[in-house]
Amino acid sequence: MDEQRYNVNLKTLKVLLVMSFISTGSYFISELIGGFALPWMKAYSAAHPEMFPDQWGIMLERSLSIPQWYYFLTAVLDAASIAGLVLMWKLRKNGFHCYTLSKLLLMLLPMLFLDRSYVGAGNIMIGLLFIGWYFYLMRSLGTFNKTDTDGNTDISVKDE
Repeated sequence: MDEQRYNVNLKTLKVLLVMSFISTGSYFISELIGGFALPWMKAYSAAHPEMFPDQWGIMLERSLSIPQWYYFLTAVLDAASIAGLVLMWKLRKNGFHCYTLSKLLLMLLPMLFLDRSYVGAGNIMIGLLFIGWYFYLMRSLGTFNKTDTDGNTDISVKDE
């Protein structure tokens, strides 16, 4: 691969990683807040049912029906995704594997533990698109090809 193409792929990878870091970081924070605030929200909504009109009440009731452990589990998986993103920034293939595994588990969790209506087909499609894009970019950068004796990825530019 020529050096110009390598640099373009590297820049594309960095842009995608920043986008994913912002998105996953936001999810991580909201899941933590949701997990910690859930008992308070349940108590408040029970004490003040008049505060929530019909539509808002239905949405709130649905959110409050999610178990607290689910919020914390998704936060842990989001943290694993962030760790994978950091490792991919360093062009480590184990970062791709960590990110992919955590994202796939995050896609499966609603299907296994929640009502099927919580599953977002768009979220799954975008998640799979990003996994595929990361795979393509990491592979084109030579991340999956060789490792040295320390386990570090050899990413030197080679003419093909």
